[in-house]
Amino acid sequence: MRKFLLNTVAVATLVTLSLTGIVQADSTAKVDNNIYLTSPEGEQLFRDAEISTDYLKLASYLESEHILTFCGPASIAGVMNSLDIERPQPPELYPWPLFTQVSIFTPENQKVKSYAMVEHEGLELPQLAQFFINLGAKAEFKHADDFDENWLRETITKTLADPNKRFVANYSRKPIGQIGGGHISPVAAYDADTDRVLVLDVARYKYPPVWLTIAELYGAMMDKDSTSNRARGAVIVSQ
Repeated sequence: MRKFLLNTVAVATLVTLSLTGIVQADSTAKVDNNIYLTSPEGEQLFRDAEISTDYLKLASYLESEHILTFCGPASIAGVMNSLDIERPQPPELYPWPLFTQVSIFTPENQKVKSYAMVEHEGLELPQLAQFFINLGAKAEFKHADDFDENWLRETITKTLADPNKRFVANYSRKPIGQIGGGHISPVAAYDADTDRVLVLDVARYKYPPVWLTIAELYGAMMDKDSTSNRARGAVIVSQ
């Protein structure tokens, strides 16, 4: 009985430590020292940010991914709703039009990757761009091993300065100390003094929006997507 109680305490302690981030499965994993928008420092960065025109439109329509692999669909729906593009009419929302994480799976997009396959493994960078195109937007994608930090900084600032464009990042959580693997979320602001961008995480149940330096974001984008065996990257969307 005493042995059972000791084992129970040990397991409970391990679970508690894991949840607080003290114990990590990978001892080499980076510690999460990120600046989140919900912190005083994150709030100040937002107030000081030189470019934040996309924030209000994106934040108004962005919602959490419905399932763990739906960061792509959640980002697509939020970005499309934030642009001046004709929206579909989901029967469940009649008579109100809206892009949803389900309605983006048009017959054309089902041919790119079916709902079941996205549910299983998510979207790869080229597929993400093609979904946008099939929904009526213009989209260009670029893998991180095809550009450098300067290109990333210049492209983000130019995109954020244009109210008709959006920047969607495909990156890995591991290099920035977060729990999880590949992820997709839109970028909504840039602070020149600290060279940081605000990533609006669509896994809102998991992390609030995070301020990453250009170098940190680039490093996270350079992580390879295990499905495509290519570096992750970015999609620039316009109406």
